Amino acid sequence: MVAPEIQTVEKDLSDSPIFPGLIRAADLDHSDFAQNSADRKSPFTLAALSGRLVELGACRPSACLSLSCSLLLEAQGNSVPAAWISVTRDTFFPPDLAANGVNLSILPVVWMPDARCAVQAADWLLRTGAFGLIVIDLYRNSRLPQSFQARLAQPARRHACAVVFLTVKPEAAPSLGSMISLYARVRRSRCKGGGFRLALQVEKDKRRAPVWEYVEYVDGSPGLC
Repeated sequence: MVAPEIQTVEKDLSDSPIFPGLIRAADLDHSDFAQNSADRKSPFTLAALSGRLVELGACRPSACLSLSCSLLLEAQGNSVPAAWISVTRDTFFPPDLAANGVNLSILPVVWMPDARCAVQAADWLLRTGAFGLIVIDLYRNSRLPQSFQARLAQPARRHACAVVFLTVKPEAAPSLGSMISLYARVRRSRCKGGGFRLALQVEKDKRRAPVWEYVEYVDGSPGLC
């Protein structure tokens, strides 16, 4: 029963005017993409997160939204289809994303009632092989069973897609679970000269040293800083 439905999703996406000439993310030529990512001189790039389950946690949701915006911009700049799934309507203000350069006309947004349904939606999108980035805004739903994570891990690797969970949780809270390949806390502070400093402190990274930090300065809109 599942296979015919997934095939229908593939056909619908391929025929959609949103993604003309759509191809699978795993079939893309990543040479230019990797070069563009390397220009950012940071391990926090879409190429570095490809095929992994990533969690960005913060006490305030806006800090995670800003870094997610950076990944969306990188994906769209390299013609990599991205999607956004959220369990809350209080996720992002579309004009803020547009003001920061995100093309909303090619960003599918899926609203789901809970984490279970969000994982199911992400699983369907992953199995089309069409997406290189899927952001899942869990908000304060910071409990995700290992079985749910395992359901996404294999297709994410197979189709070279970065799956990024956004969570709002206390400072000392652990990651969603052992299937998370990279877990980072995001801290926001205001700069004296204006704008904001976003510090991403990595607490778990299965591919690099256990702890590293990435800093980004933004002049974001109120909902993205």
